[in-house]
Amino acid sequence: MTVVYYMQVSFLDVSIELINVLKKHVQLHVLIELTPHGKNLTILEIEKFPQGKTLVTPEEILTKRCYENLKPYFTGVASVHFVMHNHRTGFSYSTLQASFDTWKYIRQFKPDILHFETFGLRTVGLLFYLKAFKNVCITIHDPVPHTGEDSWKVTLPRTLWFSLPVKKKYLFYSQFARQQFEQHYKKEKHEKTVLQMSPYGYLKSMVKPEEEVQKKHILFFGRLSPYKGIDDLLNAMPAVFKEFPNEQLVIAGKAVHGFDIDEEIINKYRDNITVLDKHVPNEELAVLIQEAKFIICPYKDATQSGVLMTAFGLNTPVIATSVGSFPEFIREDMNGLLVPPSDPQKLAEGICFALRNDHYKQLAENIKSTTVEDMWSRNTEILLDAYAS
Repeated sequence: MTVVYYMQVSFLDVSIELINVLKKHVQLHVLIELTPHGKNLTILEIEKFPQGKTLVTPEEILTKRCYENLKPYFTGVASVHFVMHNHRTGFSYSTLQASFDTWKYIRQFKPDILHFETFGLRTVGLLFYLKAFKNVCITIHDPVPHTGEDSWKVTLPRTLWFSLPVKKKYLFYSQFARQQFEQHYKKEKHEKTVLQMSPYGYLKSMVKPEEEVQKKHILFFGRLSPYKGIDDLLNAMPAVFKEFPNEQLVIAGKAVHGFDIDEEIINKYRDNITVLDKHVPNEELAVLIQEAKFIICPYKDATQSGVLMTAFGLNTPVIATSVGSFPEFIREDMNGLLVPPSDPQKLAEGICFALRNDHYKQLAENIKSTTVEDMWSRNTEILLDAYAS
């Protein structure tokens, strides 16, 4: 079976885990959509952004360090290319030309399956050519946009893709996402399959042996956005610092356009709170996670969480709100804790519970079991069945 797997760079962390198991069973051609905005997004580090080419290989574009880290995932695939979209706008003549070049490249393989790991404005240009293919699989990450992130740039591609007159199969990474999709898109009767999202292993090669690591802080990481509940986290921390006056909180991630953190509590607890408002490089992020006692996800809404799976990949427990699919993956007082959303008092109680008597250490011990690759391998049969049906 020949599969073309097309992804956006923002989902590369989950995609490489799927690639790593899928490449053993199919002829896999990987295409990674890259834009100027995505130059240093998620786990990528770009050496240069080439002009005048649509398809470039990883060796041509990645830093040497990033290429060596990704090489084990790409070794064994039939081909892997970045699809370059040099224009900053999501829909333009340039994006249509890139889509045409990509289609010419794809059709030479005569693929049995086209699998899109989500879609956006820049993939709209490919719609003109998909009627030539029998089977299209589409992974839906967020059936409903997060709070503060809805726009026509999201709704227009969905309208066009969902009306695509081909045999479609929808894939999800949680039961919550599937149910949310079914509630909001009742007319979509195509086949739906749920894969089991599992821990990410990409950062494991960048950390020290655990016996050499000192746990130093509580960590929030990821892009800073209204739905992430950072205001609730900051409002919870005074109660935490009252019981644990020497505790440290690190907030690491780049704020989305228009989002500002309330500085009042940060200024009051300057000795306890550190904010790293920037894109955090992989090696630095790996150290921050490994040195964290636990990760905080105080989200107001969610679907599934790459932050959660990145943390679990480094055996770090998570305290999260009981929204989205968090209850599917967090086993209460086993690998983490769940608290109600938008409730700083309950969040503070959860944090203090994990800190008392170093309870977070027991939570971390409970995570250390099955290897990352073994857990992702469980999805292989599910995915191959979806392809073949």
